[in-house]
Amino acid sequence: ALLAGRFSAAEDKGAIVCACFTVGEKQITACIREQQLRTPEQVGSRIKAGTNCGSCLPRIQQLLMECCQ
Repeated sequence: ALLAGRFSAAEDKGAIVCACFTVGEKQITACIREQQLRTPEQVGSRIKAGTNCGSCLPRIQQLLMECCQ
């Protein structure tokens, strides 16, 4: 859309954290704050991030710590 000069209505997900489900940093932090999540398992149950290969779990844990401060 950018190269074609058209507006894109796509949501800004932020940097992709979970490649398996294409979940971005902004989506994860918004979910954590809005639903007051405390564990990676809770995040996974809401938006699937971290429920497949698990390589994003350390970053999800870091985002949880940052949001809870």
